[in-house]
Amino acid sequence: MSPLPTRAHVLETLFQRWAPIARSETIPTIQALGRIPVQDLYAQVSIPVVRAAAMDGVAVASSRFCAGIPDMSHWKLGEDFCRADTGDDFDDRFDAVIPIEQVEFPPEGGLRLHDISSVQPGDRVRPCGSTIREGQLLVPKHRQLRPFDLASLAMGGIDQVEVFAKPKVAFLPTGSELVPLGAAVKRGCNIDSNSILAHNLLREMGAEPLCYPIVPDRPENVAAALDRALEDADVVLLNGGSSKGEEDFNARLLEERGSALFHWVAAAPGKPMCVALIGNKPVINLPGPPLAVLYGMDWCIRAIVHRLLHTPLPRRQTVPATLTEPIQAPSDMEILCMMELWHTPSGYQAKQKPWRGGSVADALGAGAIFITELGRGSYQPGETLEVTLLRGLEDF
Repeated sequence: MSPLPTRAHVLETLFQRWAPIARSETIPTIQALGRIPVQDLYAQVSIPVVRAAAMDGVAVASSRFCAGIPDMSHWKLGEDFCRADTGDDFDDRFDAVIPIEQVEFPPEGGLRLHDISSVQPGDRVRPCGSTIREGQLLVPKHRQLRPFDLASLAMGGIDQVEVFAKPKVAFLPTGSELVPLGAAVKRGCNIDSNSILAHNLLREMGAEPLCYPIVPDRPENVAAALDRALEDADVVLLNGGSSKGEEDFNARLLEERGSALFHWVAAAPGKPMCVALIGNKPVINLPGPPLAVLYGMDWCIRAIVHRLLHTPLPRRQTVPATLTEPIQAPSDMEILCMMELWHTPSGYQAKQKPWRGGSVADALGAGAIFITELGRGSYQPGETLEVTLLRGLEDF
């Protein structure tokens, strides 16, 4: 067994110690796409309010057809019948609809029917509440709202929805070597790509990202930025300074400020991650490498955000793929493998894109991932792996 805590143990302990406080807001239904309702949502109206024609035709009184088809040559529009198109209400004197295809309007007036032998009460009429019924459950609480859900809510007369507020997640990039995107890159500098990665991953998760300017590697600067972020956000992510380098003091700062639950986890890239609670707010120190940010955001931050949203983690699509090259990994770690995936006549095949000694940009462009199992250090060509897709199948 690994001496370091596993991903599952880290999350289990965090969720036992942390009491998340969910915030809500009421927004217009038309703006609620992708949001999570706090309560069950019920229709506030019935449609049809009284009744409606189920198809285009003429509305008549069925009582006049008790003895068969009457003489309709002298019937007058508005007195003996009326036009009723699909969805129309009509005069209470009438209680049935004859399809327009079976009706002829002679030049001399009246009506003439074809291929119809009887008319019964309610024929081709939708009764009150047949489209939607007042009090009908439309969307259960904690289910993400999709376009068809919003249409259902609108049909039920719901123009405002109380939803969980998007969790505010602060991202603080630290490192004196970092420069913002668009600045000149000089010797010894790196572009802060992690803020772009975190910002968009958080948006995909349903959170509101708060990305702060780059913080230099000085304890007082990091401490001040952390204080601001703790005031603004529900969750704070520090990026960089988590390992054992001379300027890696962020983890020590978290230990001083709050309750550091874990420092180092059995997951790589990102092994030096630090997980802490400060004032009942999760503060996560993600290591600096982009793939470490990707992995930590995926297994840790995604779970935190969905806990605040009261939703289960979405299930990603997986496909079985035949491994074409061996994977070697420490058996005491859960290793993120960025996978190149392609389709052949015999099925999907995959191989690992290396993140040590390889192009980080190339690895980030992989469309699939595979996480190695604890206790297993190698995977051989010809094995079938269940690979998780980061893109749609149409990209492979």
